[in-house]
Amino acid sequence: MADVASGFRCPICRSTDAESWLTLSYPIARCGGCGLLRLHPPPDDATLAAAYAEGYAPHIRTGISGRAKSWLERRSVRQLQHYLAPPRRVLDVGCATGELLLAVREAGNAHIVGVEPGADAAATARQQGLDVRVGTLEDAAFTDRSVDTIIASHTLEHVPEPVETLREMHRVLRPGGALILWLPNVESVEARVLGRRWIGYDPPRHLTTFGVSTLNHALTEAGFRMVEVRHEAVGLEWAWGFRRWLRERRPALEHAIAPAHPLLIVAATPLAAIGALSRRSGRIRVIAVKPVD
Repeated sequence: MADVASGFRCPICRSTDAESWLTLSYPIARCGGCGLLRLHPPPDDATLAAAYAEGYAPHIRTGISGRAKSWLERRSVRQLQHYLAPPRRVLDVGCATGELLLAVREAGNAHIVGVEPGADAAATARQQGLDVRVGTLEDAAFTDRSVDTIIASHTLEHVPEPVETLREMHRVLRPGGALILWLPNVESVEARVLGRRWIGYDPPRHLTTFGVSTLNHALTEAGFRMVEVRHEAVGLEWAWGFRRWLRERRPALEHAIAPAHPLLIVAATPLAAIGALSRRSGRIRVIAVKPVD
């Protein structure tokens, strides 16, 4: 692999050495120190703004896709009741339109708050009676040790300085509090088999691509201790990989089957289960704790 251009700095190990890993719509570099994958050079503000323009899919899921997402959110909340039940104060960082917070509230906990940089998504969440602050976690300026649990679903890969964001989460959490993350896993069967068609890269929105090992490194740097990694069996990545493969060969056919995307996800779930059983799933849920002083 060729050396990348100057200016690379790893947010975890601070190494300035990196190699070219993959070039999609943006080049991805691999840190020579810890192996973290980053977009380099990073996209500019105008590019990122366009990438999150009105119509950004995760903010407007409807129909079968929307109902499936809501079901998955409610299932996650049931599984995580130990961390999300009242009287725990729960903060959702990157809460989008608030589906996960709604699931926490429906399960009986009204001590919830969210942070979302997208003004339109935050407005949708507020229309449902949720307390959602517009901006970044740093913008919200919560007081020290003011929440018991932080949840961040597919958020960390989007922030420009993930270790600094993790440190801010550490500051806001009480000692003994929990951080629950969902994110793509580049150390997965899906990433290995699908290669450049793996949706976990998703440039320019995903600025950083983690594996379990690099995520653990980042959490440790921020003062957390990883206590659980759950490899999820969801066929989303296989479905998207198939659609991207088809888009390259038969774009009209790919367009025709797009409405059946939720069914493709269901059909691909057995493949995702292989990754989950081997602890190499493309989508992981990680729980870390802030040690007691």
